[in-house]
Amino acid sequence: MSGPAYSRLVGSTDALDLQAAADELGVHYQTAYRWVRVGRLDARMIGGRYVVERDDLAALDKARRTPTARTAPSAARLDRSADRFHDALVNGDEKTVGKLTRKLVDEGSAMIDVICGLFVPSLRRIGQAWHDGQLAISTEHRASAIGERVLGEFMPNPRGRRRGTAMVAALSGDRHSLPTTMAAVVLREDNWHVHHLGSDMPADDIVDFCAVHDITLAAITVTMPDTADLANATADRLRAARTPTLVGEPGRTLGDLVEQARHAASANRR
Repeated sequence: MSGPAYSRLVGSTDALDLQAAADELGVHYQTAYRWVRVGRLDARMIGGRYVVERDDLAALDKARRTPTARTAPSAARLDRSADRFHDALVNGDEKTVGKLTRKLVDEGSAMIDVICGLFVPSLRRIGQAWHDGQLAISTEHRASAIGERVLGEFMPNPRGRRRGTAMVAALSGDRHSLPTTMAAVVLREDNWHVHHLGSDMPADDIVDFCAVHDITLAAITVTMPDTADLANATADRLRAARTPTLVGEPGRTLGDLVEQARHAASANRR
């Protein structure tokens, strides 16, 4: 079916094309498309385009809005997936990385626990193996890229009142964007509105951005020792402009980030 027939169908009150369905759900088209591909949203292919029945759209919207009981994250559950997750990253098996992540999230694991229990240790193992000459740098880069893409698919968008507006970035010279993605994911999961600027950002632009967008918390990740001094100097500039700023350093965890961000939000409300 195509042309006028297709137009009559999606123009009815019972069906929408996928773009209109995405608009009603308040998500990007690619998100709705992914839900169709994984079977979360029922749709039919008509005239080369997906069509969604309003009943199916309403069912998904209701499921997304209905609170579900979250089980306490189990370290043992994460441990059972660790070796398979690591092997998938090493072998460039992005599909398996995504499936394992989805399974744990659907079981009730928080993204911060999945990141700290699977992504971080696996990427550290791969980085150490590259350093020891056991893996090629291309394998390490591919694993990081897969990690960033998969985490992007699971970027939380909680409902309700936000704790505040955060900016996450790494400074010029620090080209590792994956830590900024991890920070953005856990802050969004903790109900922050997050502007994720990524890596290699000039200090002046970060300061200007925070001033223009009324940022209530700035988070600067540091993975290169050469950028640590610049990160701290930039943090001083932001704090002088009354923007609470956190600087990631070796040894600090994503849990530390969330705790410090909550403290900053509480201080802002006083």
